[in-house]
Amino acid sequence: MNLELIGLDGRLFRHNGMDRIFISNDVAHNLSRKEKRLEDPDHSRKEKKLKELEARLVVEESVKKKLRFLQAYEPGPLSPHFRGDMSFLGRDQEHIYAHRFIMEGKSTVFRRMFQNDMKEKESGTVRIDDASSHVIRSMVNFCYTTEIQFTEEASAEEVLKIAHKYDIKDLKDVCDEELCKDICEDNICRKLMFAHIFDAKKLVEATKVYFQDFFSCAYPKVVERLCRDSRLD
Repeated sequence: MNLELIGLDGRLFRHNGMDRIFISNDVAHNLSRKEKRLEDPDHSRKEKKLKELEARLVVEESVKKKLRFLQAYEPGPLSPHFRGDMSFLGRDQEHIYAHRFIMEGKSTVFRRMFQNDMKEKESGTVRIDDASSHVIRSMVNFCYTTEIQFTEEASAEEVLKIAHKYDIKDLKDVCDEELCKDICEDNICRKLMFAHIFDAKKLVEATKVYFQDFFSCAYPKVVERLCRDSRLD
């Protein structure tokens, strides 16, 4: 059965076996706009991305609820009473415990470490002589919860170093964004060098923008010359 929507006064009648519904012009206009949105490929893609994002948020919230439930019965990674099937040993000789499957899932380096015949697989201990227990505990806690609170003992720079070393991408991105917040003329050179050493792409861009915005007026020739450097292009 075919239906035709014609903008008139809302009456319904049959003609040659075809039902015709008469509707108001305003309703017909709204239906026409809706049809155009449905036919628009960009609108469809946006709707699909929005649904995927909503589904992801639901999953993440579900995981967090399960983690909070488990933490009610077992101490979290930040607790000194937390235990796992492996440990990290920092430069201050304090053991930080974790579970192998969690760390493997977040780091390609740890995955290779525990899946191949390396000493860490046999001993269950990973020595990290260039990081403090505060930094290691922050790394471990993030791998479990995706949450981190930067402190004087576990600064964004120090955490980024360990995230870069062990290829923990999500943690590295969080640190990268944090380091972009306090750029000033006193630290811009140090931050730019740090960003290149540890491949902090957002920080590189942020220092470049700051440099060009705040130095170009006072030192235009210097900026022009430095911008020829590939690091500032």
